[in-house]
Amino acid sequence: MLRGFQMTFVDALIASGYVFDDENFDECYVKHDPDECVFHCYQQHEEDGLWNYVKMTDGLFDVITEVTFDPNVNTIKEGF
Repeated sequence: MLRGFQMTFVDALIASGYVFDDENFDECYVKHDPDECVFHCYQQHEEDGLWNYVKMTDGLFDVITEVTFDPNVNTIKEGF
């Protein structure tokens, strides 16, 4: 890592293999895990800067996990 360079949350998502998909997932950064047959999706709330993480099945898009959090603070706001 370059000295003085700080990776943003979006940079970290992209570096982890997530792609921005506005066409299929409503402004989400998405990564498909074919081994588990799930999608992992991150979406930023424009109004407050919080992020939503959703893990869902890749067939019926059933939500397995959903969490709202602030990536700048290690605190989960809501979730299951």
